[in-house]
Amino acid sequence: MKPPKSVKSSPSKKNPFTATAAPAKVVAKPVVETKPVAAKASAPVAKAAPAPVAEAKPIAKASRSATIEAKIDVGFGNTLYLRGEGKGLNWNQGIPLTNVDGCTWQWSGEADEKLKVKLLLNDAVWAKGEDLVVAPGEKVRIAPAF
Repeated sequence: MKPPKSVKSSPSKKNPFTATAAPAKVVAKPVVETKPVAAKASAPVAKAAPAPVAEAKPIAKASRSATIEAKIDVGFGNTLYLRGEGKGLNWNQGIPLTNVDGCTWQWSGEADEKLKVKLLLNDAVWAKGEDLVVAPGEKVRIAPAF
């Protein structure tokens, strides 16, 4: 193969790739304004009757949550449980508390009325002292002993 011949531009010839084009003409279009059309007089429109109002009924007493927070280190592998009287509780089987950190256990539940509860270690060993009474909407913090 032969190497390509070099292209030289001469002043008499115009290179179509280097020529500059004339600027394009800008044509302005007229702006058309629109105005709202006045409504024609027509027959009066009937107004809708107001919706009937339902009678107010008394709302049932809303239940609120009660919270128990126990501060105790029960040791690795042990769990705190809650037994008692009230919504979802009973004295025969405990509900495990949630371990929040190394020495904080927490339980929250709905309470329509006062709850009477007691903590247990591993749902077997009863906490010392009297039963706890927790009112709806109340948060009780305790440090139980076993």
